[in-house]
Amino acid sequence: MIFNLFMLICQLFIVFLHNMQMNMKKYIICFAAAALMSLGINAQKIHFEKTTVNVGSTIWKKPVTATFKFSNKDKAPLFVREVDPGCGCLTPKWTTTALQKGDDGEIKITYDAQILGSFDKIIDVYTNADPKPIRIRMKGRVGNGEKKTIEDLYPYSIDDILLSTNNVEFLEVNSGDSAKAEIEIYNNSQEVFTPNLMHLPSYITATYNPEMIARGRRGKIELTLHSDKLTDLGLNQTSIYLARYSGDKVGSNNEIAVSAVLLPDLHYAETFSKQPGFSISTTDLDMGKLGKKKKIVGQVKISNKGTGVLKLNKIQAFNQAITVALPKTELQPGETSIMKITVDARFLGLSKASPRVLIITNDPKHPKEVVNVHFE
Repeated sequence: MIFNLFMLICQLFIVFLHNMQMNMKKYIICFAAAALMSLGINAQKIHFEKTTVNVGSTIWKKPVTATFKFSNKDKAPLFVREVDPGCGCLTPKWTTTALQKGDDGEIKITYDAQILGSFDKIIDVYTNADPKPIRIRMKGRVGNGEKKTIEDLYPYSIDDILLSTNNVEFLEVNSGDSAKAEIEIYNNSQEVFTPNLMHLPSYITATYNPEMIARGRRGKIELTLHSDKLTDLGLNQTSIYLARYSGDKVGSNNEIAVSAVLLPDLHYAETFSKQPGFSISTTDLDMGKLGKKKKIVGQVKISNKGTGVLKLNKIQAFNQAITVALPKTELQPGETSIMKITVDARFLGLSKASPRVLIITNDPKHPKEVVNVHFE
């Protein structure tokens, strides 16, 4: 009798659990359906076929174009208000007419290919669908078609390890974003080489592919810059070191220079009625012959052609041989200032970076400018 009562209680408990499971399933299904409906209501009105386009390889100074195709999935008309490339090296063109539902458009971004090496560019697209920009990405590599030998492809050496570069640059990184750069490696030694970077700062991580490079084989190191761990806007410079063997020490012979330019997020400023307008007389300053002179001086004119106050937040030199003097860092509308750039021969050769001056501004359409300094 007791046994039969016990079995009855067990059966009732099993039925209860089964009903609970069925109810939970109903709740989960209802919740998922509500979430999907919510996503459908708040969906983007613009739909890109691809938000990242890798254009592959091109030759130095041979411009290359990435095409981003998009369509309007909403009933309301859609048009692209502005495409902000964030870099003078990019030229955008886009469909300017309003698109009805189902219509297609495209954005073409042309890169001038003036710098050798890999490039990874972020472009902001503003539409009437959302006040916030949609970001698209153009990637590729600029090479020299005349390079054929290993020595040409890997001109920098750390003993028997040959590198494609010993000066890594992240030239345009918006606050909050990440960026990548590569160092290609050729193992010219007689042993298997295991690449390892020493003294990596907290804002850079590295991956190695492959982790072991056989004799006569190639590999690469991929560096990722995490801008959220950078505290200073503008130019950030450091040195990392390639270990040639376990227990290796750091020194100038295995040093790799790293530069990162952190840009402010100025897109909010487009809502202001008065905006600054950065203008510069030249971005290629020819200083002439240095010869036996210890110093040479050149000038660049900076003007504010906007309606708001122009602030020059950062002015920095990439190379230790360059110094900069500017009497004013805030220019009223219509105002002009002269920036003096000095080359000091005593400090030439102390830095791997080419002679350049970085300018960070509060102009949302021109947050960064680089002045290349040339002399003989």
